[in-house]
Amino acid sequence: MSPKERWRATWRFEPLDRPWRFETLGFWKETYREWADQGLPFWVRSDPAAYVYFNYDRWIPVVIGDHLQPGYWPRFRRKRVSSEGDHEIWQNECGGLEKVFAGDRSALPQVIRPPVQTHQDLERILPRLDPDAPGRLRPLRLDSFFDRASIRAAQWLDYPLGMIFCGLFGALRHLLGLERFMTATYDEPELLHRIAEAWERLVVGVGRRMAGYGATWAGFWEDMCYRNGMFISPRSYRELILPYFKRAVAHLADCGIEFTWVDSDGDVTELIPLVREAGIKGMMPFEVQAGMDVVEVREQHPDFVIIGGLDKRLLADGREAMEREIQEKAIPLLRSGGHIPGLDHAVPPNVTLEDFRWFLERMRGEEIAAACG
Repeated sequence: MSPKERWRATWRFEPLDRPWRFETLGFWKETYREWADQGLPFWVRSDPAAYVYFNYDRWIPVVIGDHLQPGYWPRFRRKRVSSEGDHEIWQNECGGLEKVFAGDRSALPQVIRPPVQTHQDLERILPRLDPDAPGRLRPLRLDSFFDRASIRAAQWLDYPLGMIFCGLFGALRHLLGLERFMTATYDEPELLHRIAEAWERLVVGVGRRMAGYGATWAGFWEDMCYRNGMFISPRSYRELILPYFKRAVAHLADCGIEFTWVDSDGDVTELIPLVREAGIKGMMPFEVQAGMDVVEVREQHPDFVIIGGLDKRLLADGREAMEREIQEKAIPLLRSGGHIPGLDHAVPPNVTLEDFRWFLERMRGEEIAAACG
């Protein structure tokens, strides 16, 4: 099967020659440093490079928004503002200020000042969320070399082309900060609806243009759950997010962008029915430590695409433990279709390079391929 054929068959629950190869979302920064002493080549120090080195299947994205910024054009440049002992203050990609550990350690930043504190701040930000902002994916003139290269590679090599968006919850969180967003659901709903309208225009406008380049999929970074469930109630989701998401996804489908997924950590049990109502076709990564069991998810949602779901922690516990995980989860899901098997998040540094290589070899063996037929 060609990459596009295998991609379409996965999302349509059709037989495959083998699974789509995307065995983990990525790797901790510390993992690259540990593996450098275990034989990892010097040029593999980022997730895109690792995907190439470990021979993942290519689903080529044009990144509009993500876990760093809501979809700006032009984008803010990340720059250090000051240092305070073990911490540093940075202007982040959202245009706000955050405190991080010095030394590039993996940890969630502390938001000091979000980019939007007043309605005036929002008015200054909104032009950067315009789908027709000068230079954003203009026909025959893509200002971003990486975007241009991604589109050309997908067209020449027959890879599935798509987009990564920041989801609406993610955009609200980026612009307001999580605490302000949470209180605004009660105190300032009009501000949230103003941002939601701009987000919907961005997704629809950019999606229409990307469809012209042959895009067929769209992913949305949300991270709107933690180990005990959603950050906001299902009722608030229905009022503040679902109408905009539903219209945006419908517009994408009208343009031929058929395959859509949401990325959220945490316990997504309550979230799945809501995103399905919005028209979303799949989700990742189903964190086991937050209580997610992809076998149970498949029983409850038999036509929902599941990406990931294998407990990453088991790779450090011995190969027998991971083998049980593969037998109990990956193989049954592959037999039911609509599954891209892999870990439930990024690979931590206590996993050895040798054990990860074993995992890839195991996931790409004959037994796994036979489960897809």
